[in-house]
Amino acid sequence: MRTISHRGLPKQSCAQRTLLLVLVVAIVALTLNGCGWHLRGSMDLGQALPPLYLDIQSGSAELRSELPQTLRSAGVTLETLREKAALVLVVEGETQERRVLAVGSAGKVSEYELQYQLRFLVRDVSGKAVMTADTIRQQRNYSFNESEVLAKDEEQQQLFGFMRSMALQTLLRRLQGLAKLSAEGPRTEKQPGAD
Repeated sequence: MRTISHRGLPKQSCAQRTLLLVLVVAIVALTLNGCGWHLRGSMDLGQALPPLYLDIQSGSAELRSELPQTLRSAGVTLETLREKAALVLVVEGETQERRVLAVGSAGKVSEYELQYQLRFLVRDVSGKAVMTADTIRQQRNYSFNESEVLAKDEEQQQLFGFMRSMALQTLLRRLQGLAKLSAEGPRTEKQPGAD
């Protein structure tokens, strides 16, 4: 007697489909990995970047929590003592701003623009700037309805959190660029006629 699954298909057919699905997913994953594709945010800076000391001079509790986690997940070694590190990542601060983008016919705000900025620089342990002061900027717009104030406040906080995460991913890419430059060594310009 043949056993029928809850969907009306033979059980053997369900097992075969599951096996086939697993094989397809494995083949796609191996193919993507083989061509160099990686999930967003899955950088490995551990081998390329020397140990880092993190100096957050100003920032929210969320930044102070999320930045070290982001760096560690990218393989960066964080030192607790400045003297043990080869580089110092100085986070000068972050700003979150909201400005009116559109006003409805009744004179009430209908859309806001949110801006997030993260200011940072990288120094060696002697204090020499390895990467000069820079600012990463993120911007998002969102519609506003006065009758949904609590929901819109929550949406605003989520958007700021999303922009912070995107800024930290940009920071990782800049550190990755710094690591590549460090690995290549100093460039020397060829002088004209110096053959």
